[in-house]
Amino acid sequence: MINLVKGQNAQLDLNKFHVGLGWDVREDRTSSYDFDLDVSAFMVTKDKKVPSDDFLVFYNSEKRVRPNDLTKIVNASEWSSNDKLRTESRPVSPDLSVIGSIDDEDGSTSDDGDDETMDIDLSKVSPEVEEIIICVSIYKYQERRQNFGQVERAYVRLYKPGQGDGEGEYIFDLTEDYSVCASVEFCRLYRRDGAWKVQALGNGHRGGLEELVAKYV
Repeated sequence: MINLVKGQNAQLDLNKFHVGLGWDVREDRTSSYDFDLDVSAFMVTKDKKVPSDDFLVFYNSEKRVRPNDLTKIVNASEWSSNDKLRTESRPVSPDLSVIGSIDDEDGSTSDDGDDETMDIDLSKVSPEVEEIIICVSIYKYQERRQNFGQVERAYVRLYKPGQGDGEGEYIFDLTEDYSVCASVEFCRLYRRDGAWKVQALGNGHRGGLEELVAKYV
């Protein structure tokens, strides 16, 4: 296991793995609303932009997969008018390399373990994609007056199938003060000399998902 610190990178010895992201809401927070933290993946080319909107994998992605069939893409025309399918399906990239998390709107998926999980298969990543930036943003942060300063014990871990809570091949604990931030870039996966590496980022932004979209889309 490798415990990463901010800015550190490491060779990725995994090809197919899970990305677990977790956090706890502080008991002394000032907001009475539930915290809805959303994970997203920006799959960017060498110019640091997604090649198309479909390469932003997030809770409202048009392309999705059913939980019992991760090999077949369900388009928006099929799930947009089906609340059950929309709730149970998972966002996916067009190359099926990144499968996003089912949206955990109040953080109740797990009290101690991962709150949201992505599945990644690097062998399927489209050739034009050079990096995958994994981020977390707070939904309706302005309306609810919420920020990452009201969240603690945030982490990201890359782990193999079968590993339990708290285990992982690569783990990065976010220990900085993000009290003015509504979104954070947790880590990035990137190509280097024909292989893949992981880098711990911990880059905070005052804006939410919209600021990340402006940066990478």
